[in-house]
Amino acid sequence: MKSLIWIKVLLSLILIIVFSVCLINYIVDPYNLYKTNLFKNKPKEFEYMRLVKAINVEEIKPYSIVLGTSRAEMAIDPEHEYFIKPSYNLANAGSTMYETKYYLKEAILQGKLKKVLLVADWRMFNDVNMKQVADFETYFENRNIYKYLLNYKVFEDSLFTIKNQNKLSLHKSNGQMTDRYVNDVLLAHGGQYKTMLAEEKNYYKNFTNNNSYKDTKKDSFEDFKEILQMCYRNNIKLDIIFGPSHIRQWEAFDYYHGYETFLKWKKDIVLFVEKIGLEENKIPFNILDFSVYHRLTAENVPKEPEQRMEFHFEGSHYTNKLGLIVLDRLSNNSLYNDFGVYINSSNIDNHLENLRKDRLNFIDIKEYRKEVFGE
Repeated sequence: MKSLIWIKVLLSLILIIVFSVCLINYIVDPYNLYKTNLFKNKPKEFEYMRLVKAINVEEIKPYSIVLGTSRAEMAIDPEHEYFIKPSYNLANAGSTMYETKYYLKEAILQGKLKKVLLVADWRMFNDVNMKQVADFETYFENRNIYKYLLNYKVFEDSLFTIKNQNKLSLHKSNGQMTDRYVNDVLLAHGGQYKTMLAEEKNYYKNFTNNNSYKDTKKDSFEDFKEILQMCYRNNIKLDIIFGPSHIRQWEAFDYYHGYETFLKWKKDIVLFVEKIGLEENKIPFNILDFSVYHRLTAENVPKEPEQRMEFHFEGSHYTNKLGLIVLDRLSNNSLYNDFGVYINSSNIDNHLENLRKDRLNFIDIKEYRKEVFGE
């Protein structure tokens, strides 16, 4: 009889614990999945942004979206006049073309999408992993956000959220990432110059260079093809740009993959967009190259830890200020009309030749390699 009573007590305690964990996770909502809003700051939200953004796009039903990697996620403000509102930044850190395809499809399913800005990044086509989260597809297919309620990791993050309400979320409600995280990285590494040296030395080390994902060996241009087809067939205006990373980034690329590989990739993009457009009997989408040699992309890198560049955080990521200049240019309302080049099959070869010449004028390649790689 006593053993039966203890079993009932134990079961009751287990149920109380389970209920309490679920209730705390729901109320605190560390990843902003349930929109309870009792705890405003979500310092752990960024760990689940792929899921959060899949949910938010369904709620917002945007007319315009941004797609790309963390470069676009940080620099491209969806509130700019270039976008049709409501708009949302659907870019994600380390996003691939495979993942990007899913976000575009989800946005189209909401029935209102009219405009897409794709910040095409070479790594999206050549990443080590085709997807960065093992169950990524479940974020879009048979999504069940309540399965995270009874989860110890979520519970830990709920407690962290409660204790750290002084720590702000790393993302705005429009999907754009703030500069708080990257500024913490810069401080931890001793400033921009030291951060650039460390990152450029290894950034492109493990990627493929044949437009396939390293883990699955699948052709990333097949995902790109689906993205183009979805936009062509749904009468969505797609603008494709190559982003304005610092010119040092392309020297880091050259060390591991050869600068000509990067130029060939640009040409492949141009020809492929026109090829699919011809197949769909549509006018090819605009492509604008901002990964060019220009005073905006070649600013001096301060060596003092407390000093900052105006347009770049390090070689890879560019600031919101430079992102706004890009959007002004796309809107034909720019003070920098010499920044960025519209490219197509008619001018691509000439454009690439100009890049080769500008490279020699803007950066000392031998000095850069000696500085970063010790050669």
